[in-house]
Amino acid sequence: MLSKLMESKLKPIDLLILWIVFYLYSVFVGFLVQFFVLPVLFPSAHWKDGLMVGGDWILFHTEAVELAKKIASEGWSTWTLRPAPNYQAMSGITAFFYALTGIHKPWVILFYNAFLHASAGVILFYLLTLFEVSKKYALIFSTLFVVFPTSLTWVSQIHKDGLYILGAYSTFLAIALAFSQKTFHNLLAVFFGILSGLSFFIVGREYAVKIFFYFHGFTVLAVFAIIIFQLIRKNKEKTLQYLKTLSVVFLIFLFFDFLQPQPQQPPPPPQQQQQQQPQQQQQPQQPQPQQPPPQQQPPQQQWIWSPYIPDKVEYLFYQLAYWRNEVWTKHLAGRPGGIDEDVRFYSVWDFIEYTPRAFIIGLFSPFPSFWFTKGSTTGGTIARYITPFEAVYLYVAWILLPFAIWKHREKPWLWIILLISFSFIWFHTIAEPNVGPIVRKRYGYVMFLSALSYSVFLAEVFKRWKRS
Repeated sequence: MLSKLMESKLKPIDLLILWIVFYLYSVFVGFLVQFFVLPVLFPSAHWKDGLMVGGDWILFHTEAVELAKKIASEGWSTWTLRPAPNYQAMSGITAFFYALTGIHKPWVILFYNAFLHASAGVILFYLLTLFEVSKKYALIFSTLFVVFPTSLTWVSQIHKDGLYILGAYSTFLAIALAFSQKTFHNLLAVFFGILSGLSFFIVGREYAVKIFFYFHGFTVLAVFAIIIFQLIRKNKEKTLQYLKTLSVVFLIFLFFDFLQPQPQQPPPPPQQQQQQQPQQQQQPQQPQPQQPPPQQQPPQQQWIWSPYIPDKVEYLFYQLAYWRNEVWTKHLAGRPGGIDEDVRFYSVWDFIEYTPRAFIIGLFSPFPSFWFTKGSTTGGTIARYITPFEAVYLYVAWILLPFAIWKHREKPWLWIILLISFSFIWFHTIAEPNVGPIVRKRYGYVMFLSALSYSVFLAEVFKRWKRS
């Protein structure tokens, strides 16, 4: 059935066939985990109803059951995407399917999980074909994305990452197609750009909406700079092509701007460092530009503001530092898998200094000292015996990645996708200093980078072998 994917020209029916295969696999492995692997092979890791002990999916399931019962008794008007008291989107999504089917069991959500995972796998496959690699290699490495054990977290359980990864890959595809000369591809770019924004918004990861908004703004500026360059060169054809690209990326940028939460008050002008003006004791110790409501984020104790960084940009670092220094330290630290939890950030320079270490953790964890050891739970022990194989796969990919980048260095959209991928790997490593969340949330980005590395390298090796 997959033989058509090996043809020289890819057809839409081939993508549909691949999606069906990925979908059926995801449904099958989801049922396998919930009805056999957990209750039969690892009963100590089994909570009940096919859910693993110690995950957020227990909260999502419990809240979804309560909301579904309320819908059954009071009507659909009581449904909400983010039900109180925890306001988690996955609780609302799961409750929707529970109420729709009348079945309050986690296996109901497996079909939704499979839809998201299969869609992301097909998008990755198509992205790889844009690098002129063999359909065979694109199939191999998109399949690895679908079947690697880490993905079982959102394929077999109730979690946000499936929708989050689909949103990230939709963004990648939107950026790539925006640079295409074909008008139909440009229209698809707008569609996938909107899909990505909705995915981030629905899943409840507003930080992704905010960060991608800035990346789309950067893309607009980059394309505008390319247009100016082409005008200087008097290349009319290229100028018209990039004007189309500019219109596409600007539309996506406007959509992400529409999704941005409105600030409660305009940001005041940045205050200068207290070290520079120690005599002004009457001024508050802590400037708070674009301060959200106090109940959402109280002021941090220390922060050294820079006069050289735009206020809005630095405030993003300020928010991240608050989360890491205050929220994580007080409420989430001390769990198994923690790494560098004692590190604090009090300025943008602190983030810059930590960046090399962040990339080492984000790209290479879990480290060998973590492999094949006993975790605090059965599920943790299983993960420590599975993830080493994925880690070795990534280690080799990072050796090959520079070649793949150099091979396709003339694609402007590749550099934008690389910037996004490495930035989010950096972000998730700093925001959640624990191996478990890092491995999950980096998955979409590292699997794209690794698939690019392997497929481009093998395509080049095979091409040279045929010539010889």
